Amino acid sequence: MKNWYESLKRSVERGLPMNSHEILKKLDQIEDLPTLPAIAMEVNEMLRDYNTSVKALSQTIQKDQALVPRILKLVNSAFFGFPSKISDISRAVVVLGFNSVRNVIISVSIIDAFSEKKASDDFDIKAFWSHSVAVAMTSKYLAGDTRLLAPEDAFTGGLLHDIGKVVLALYFQKLFGKVWASARENKLSFYDAENREIPMTHVQIGAHLAKKWQLPQGLVDTIQYHHKVNRNANDPDMLMVVHVADIIVNSLVTDSESGPDLSTIYPDAANLMNSQLETVSDWFPEVSEEIQSACEFFLENK
Repeated sequence: MKNWYESLKRSVERGLPMNSHEILKKLDQIEDLPTLPAIAMEVNEMLRDYNTSVKALSQTIQKDQALVPRILKLVNSAFFGFPSKISDISRAVVVLGFNSVRNVIISVSIIDAFSEKKASDDFDIKAFWSHSVAVAMTSKYLAGDTRLLAPEDAFTGGLLHDIGKVVLALYFQKLFGKVWASARENKLSFYDAENREIPMTHVQIGAHLAKKWQLPQGLVDTIQYHHKVNRNANDPDMLMVVHVADIIVNSLVTDSESGPDLSTIYPDAANLMNSQLETVSDWFPEVSEEIQSACEFFLENK
């Protein structure tokens, strides 16, 4: 196995072509690929059991003393907007709810894990996470306004939708560079350049990683299909919310001068969120302020 891996590593370094099977096999063999911290895995597993108590979950979270103050800081921030100060984890679990606590732990853990790695020179890790947070906050707004799903679940889907892109930039730098150059030279989106230049896109890599982390299938499908909506996804509402949020952010934040271009939104998603799309210029400025606050929290010291 080691000889195979070293051979594949040399092929990647020389820029030789890889097929999708080889990419996933290399991904599975990377020793320093970030994993969810033990605490996040444990919380994720506990929440599969409907009998898990607030006390048991709180005790598990308190094992990670570095995580506790970050959760309390977030729960007392404008992100949630609770009127009174919350000073202990048990109270935070009650107020936030189990799913929100899990989403906070996963979000903080993944940002911390990937922000410590050295990426390709063409890849701006802070800009990447800023975009991810923007899509997360926009997803959160859309979920709340449409009532299609819990806003905190939508936030996590938005935050992780492009996670495969950072994996490419960190561990497949030759392939990332090839895609990046093609995107610039041919004036393509990163996703279109991937489909043109390499055998596997960031959405497939991200979904594979999410499965390894044992994240909910709805989240896995959202990562995999946010560019090309699949009606048979496990959680189609989350998928369509994140799909729409990504296009809104790319149109209004990345390319704000030319105005919003929402023509690529999947028709079913456009119909589902027609009201929000028609009024996007009214509500997005306020969401933009919330995006800035969220970036200050999640990207603190990054």
